[in-house]
Amino acid sequence: DKDGNIIEVSMFNYLTDKKMFLSKGDIKVQDKRNNEYRFSEIYIDEKLEKIVGSDVKSFFNENTLKADPRNEPRFFANSASINKEGVELEKGIFTTCKNRPDGKCPPWTIRAKKIRHDNAKKTIYYENAVVEVYDFPIFYFPKFFHPDPSVKRQSGFLFPTFKNNSNLSASTTLPYFWAITKDKDMTITPKIYTAENFLLMNEYRQAFRNGFLIVDTSYTKGYKNTTNTKLPGGRSHLFSKLILDFSQDKYSSNLEANYQHVSNGTYLKVHDIDTELVDKEENILKSDINYEFQDKEIFLGMSASMFEDTSIVDRSRYEYILPNIAFERNIFSDEKLGLIDIYSNAFVRNYKVNQFTKMFINDFNWKSKQFSNASGLKTNFEGLLKVVNYEADNADKYKVDGLTTEASTVLAFNTELPLVKESKEKDKISLLIPKFTLRSAPNQMRDISDDDLRLSYSNLFSLNKNSQVDVIERGTSATLGLEISNNDFENNTPGPKNYSLSVGQIYNLDKNENVPQRSSLDQQVSDLVGEAFVKISDNLTLKSEFNLDNNIKDVHYQDFGANLILGNTDFNIKYLEESSHIGSSSYVKSDIKIDFDNSTKLSFDLRKNLETNSTEFYNLAYDYINDCLKAGVVYRREFYNDRDIEASESLMFRISFLPFGGVDSPNID
Repeated sequence: DKDGNIIEVSMFNYLTDKKMFLSKGDIKVQDKRNNEYRFSEIYIDEKLEKIVGSDVKSFFNENTLKADPRNEPRFFANSASINKEGVELEKGIFTTCKNRPDGKCPPWTIRAKKIRHDNAKKTIYYENAVVEVYDFPIFYFPKFFHPDPSVKRQSGFLFPTFKNNSNLSASTTLPYFWAITKDKDMTITPKIYTAENFLLMNEYRQAFRNGFLIVDTSYTKGYKNTTNTKLPGGRSHLFSKLILDFSQDKYSSNLEANYQHVSNGTYLKVHDIDTELVDKEENILKSDINYEFQDKEIFLGMSASMFEDTSIVDRSRYEYILPNIAFERNIFSDEKLGLIDIYSNAFVRNYKVNQFTKMFINDFNWKSKQFSNASGLKTNFEGLLKVVNYEADNADKYKVDGLTTEASTVLAFNTELPLVKESKEKDKISLLIPKFTLRSAPNQMRDISDDDLRLSYSNLFSLNKNSQVDVIERGTSATLGLEISNNDFENNTPGPKNYSLSVGQIYNLDKNENVPQRSSLDQQVSDLVGEAFVKISDNLTLKSEFNLDNNIKDVHYQDFGANLILGNTDFNIKYLEESSHIGSSSYVKSDIKIDFDNSTKLSFDLRKNLETNSTEFYNLAYDYINDCLKAGVVYRREFYNDRDIEASESLMFRISFLPFGGVDSPNID
């Protein structure tokens, strides 16, 4: 016809006076987008430009409705009316599922009394719609609509979710997506509880030519019934993130601003609020503005930051660093003597309400050229000169009598002897690398014995191991290490490891009680630290990180992990133990995943605190997946106490309809 539709019929009548086309039998209509419509009877009125047909079967060729290549999105209806405004179906049914053989019902359908496609609004509307799973009705919508396949972005309601929170009650969320303009949109999500006050969440997004902005907020009046733990008062959060990139070909330049605030420390966990800006399991919130500039010669960073520890309830939870200026550049380069860089950092820090430090730190870092001899021995020197100027007020472990200048230095001599052995198998290579560092820092140092530093092989040979920017750990020491590995040999270079072992220890000339006790660096002989990896087969790998007492009898830290893959089963286990000066925690965490076939999966994971002999949580999940449906049962039990968060036990049925989204049922306690 004149609109580009191709109409195939076995017979037809054409009434010339009424300009009407009539046909019965097997009728096929294919539009210019290759969408297909089948009718048993059709009437085409050329004057009104209208098509009316019965026993309609519509098959869509739109990739936007195909979450899986096997999907066959289609409408079936008793009758259809098609004109310029759109399509209207009576007693229709819609699904995206693959057309099953032998007339088997599809995994999911939307059945409606009336289905209308509005061409102008590019929207499909449903009246009295029922969502069915294998012909079983599970949800009813008096009114329901979604964009047609040609729409990439449109305002409208998103798929609802149904959940239960044992700290609150069952809840329903019905998000609304608002496409404000091409570069702005917003998702408004009301959360209605059966026994608690209404919660409103909102996320605003805006794109710029050189960046983006996200603003995430929520508010609720608080608990309906308060207790000693469930305190009265409203709850809210406000998170935002702004990133702007001003980079050019010769330099990078960017600005980032973050704001993070919650009115109550457990608010996100209690209401199970997920946001991409903050991890609800973390206790530290950070609000800052940060600018960075870098080219081939210099780095400049300027920032102002506020940190909030939500686990603390008084004013000491806040810490401010304002301003914070960092500058770095290379000031000397010589092929024989090596490189000297300068790193300058100036900042003002306010913490624990009334403690202040004003710092101006200059680090001069030197790294010599690496020397090698005929036997393969490699050596180099490293040095650091740290000049600290500071003023302190009410600050612990600082001088508070005006401007103080302190200078400290450290010098290290590093050497290693890489030994290489090619195995009989030409694709394997073994490495043995003894390492030795002699380090000396003769100056006094501030007491940082309570710093949370753990010695590991990854920082064993570091020139300055602590995390304090104004401190170099004092003392003269020798560090011995040994690295053993066997690697696949690919393209004349060592490839993936088959096994490896790295161990090392530090020997101090004198004891130093000012260094972190958790690190064991306060002893003349440190812990023996190491890490190991073994690939027993393509299906089994083992990893371990450990700290042994210097008598090599007691284990102070052990982090062990194993991964086993047997056919369709993937098993992981992790064991962590801390004792003595390192800590007092001990737990085991495991998970197992079984993929029975391409459509059925079972997973189980748990974490058990071995110190208290109690299980912290465990999950059991069963999932069924096909081309258009994901369904599963999840059982979860949490043994958790944190102010107004209580232990919970839940059983949840979960279902997702592709490509639209998912529905979670209320948990059954």
